[in-house]
Amino acid sequence: MALCGGGVCSAKAIGSAESKQESDGCGSEQTSQIRERSEAARLRFSRLIEILETRMPEEDRRQILYTLGGKCADTYRAALIDRYRGDIEGFLAEGRRNWMAEATYDKAKGTIRIVDRGPSCSCPLVEVGMTPASFCDCTLGWQEQAYTEIFGRPVKAELEESILRGGKRCIYRIKVI
Repeated sequence: MALCGGGVCSAKAIGSAESKQESDGCGSEQTSQIRERSEAARLRFSRLIEILETRMPEEDRRQILYTLGGKCADTYRAALIDRYRGDIEGFLAEGRRNWMAEATYDKAKGTIRIVDRGPSCSCPLVEVGMTPASFCDCTLGWQEQAYTEIFGRPVKAELEESILRGGKRCIYRIKVI
């Protein structure tokens, strides 16, 4: 599918857009338009999170962002989560190949520690320095939804470190409950 003709489903695709320009028929003007639109979307999204912070009770906002993260995880159901249902080791191996710098699983304790590769937030809607740190509640929803489905049991996710909260990378702890 051509990037220009088929649309961009992730801001991460923009980084590879320039290298695909010739093979996909994208000109530099089209690439610039895609980049400008994605930057505008990230800005508006950041402003939306700011509005939620100022106009909603914290617990309500957290729950909305958490739910958003769960819905985002659902978009990976067929391509990733269903493939590894009941196979946490396989899921973590896939993660290590593609987006995790580290993943340790202590089966006896029912805990996982994930270190994302970074150096930026993996969410294509986030612009570090612009997106409020409260948006990290979204990733907790993602983590809990994904790992609950893979394990077939509820989990609790905690954020140990976050790029949006001043860390060098994002680190999660998952506990099977």
